[in-house]
Parts: sequence; structure tokens; C-alpha cells
Amino acid sequence: MPFPDGYLDALECLARACETYQSLTGGYPILVGGAAVALYSAGEFQSGDFDLVASDDGAFDGAMLACGFVREDRAGHLLIGYHHPEHPGYGVQQVSGPLFDGRADRARLVRVVVTAGPECAVVLPSIEDIIADRLAQHAVASPADDSRLRQGVLLFRLADTPDLAYLKRRILEEGGDPAWLGL
Repeated sequence: MPFPDGYLDALECLARACETYQSLTGGYPILVGGAAVALYSAGEFQSGDFDLVASDDGAFDGAMLACGFVREDRAGHLLIGYHHPEHPGYGVQQVSGPLFDGRADRARLVRVVVTAGPECAVVLPSIEDIIADRLAQHAVASPADDSRLRQGVLLFRLADTPDLAYLKRRILEEGGDPAWLGL
């Protein structure tokens, strides 16, 4: 399934903000949640927001504003986060705390180049960490909502060579059940 119109353009704006943040702090914000699932699944699952883990609030705010994002001020939206006026269908929120409460292996982060010349990228957790997150979200969701389980299962099927020992450990740490993947 292709990405919806405007999604990749909005992602490009976000990648520029991530590069700006990196130039200010030396580290990248990490794209998590549904947006990470959307990228790993090449649009099979969609997300209308971009959630990023970034430790420096001031640098994050500065990077977002410098790249044309504005603080959320629209009626009908939570007045937190940002949006880009050219891409009003997408919101951006900074997620607090360390990446997956500090349990994710940062050496497994994946840098995804979004544009070339000048190159801009977003950084994602490993596919194993995203699978574990989706299964943990499923564990606490309404029994009628199996969307996060379906996301985790799809990502598991798409993973070329997942590190099964790491994946099982991360699923258990996040509060999910490896049996949902047949592990």
C-alpha cells in the first residue's frame, strides 16, 4: 500500500528538523510508534502523527521552528506538539523519557535517508524494538482492538533476519507475549 499523498513530503520536512536537532545536540531524535511502523511496513499501516524521542526540549523546539513547523494551535487538536502549515494532516509530538525506558539497544538504531542533496534522515529503533512495542501496546489495548497485534505480526514477517533472542527479551521487557508471534 503506498503512502498517502503528502506523507513523504511531511516526512522530508521532519527529516530536516531531525538533522537540525542533530547539528544542535550531536544526537538524533528517534522516530517511534505508528510512524516507525509505517516506514518499516512501506505504508501498509498508516499514521497521522510522528512521535519522536528527543532528550533536549529546547533544541527540539528550536529545530522544529527553524524548519517551518509551528506549535500546535489548531482547534480540535491537543495543544501539544507541532504541525507544518504545508502538511496540516500530520502532527509531531516529542515523547518524554529515554527510548523504551532505556531498555532498547541504541547500537541497533536504523538511520533512514529520506532525501539526498543535502541528505536528510530519520532514525528508527530496531525492528525488534518496534515489534516489542507494538505487542506491548496490544497487551494494554481494548480486546476489540487488534491493530497493534497485526502491526507486530506483519513487522515480524517483514523482518529479514530478526535477532530472536533479543526480540523475545524485548517483548517480555515491554510486557507482551512472544507466543503472539509463535515464539
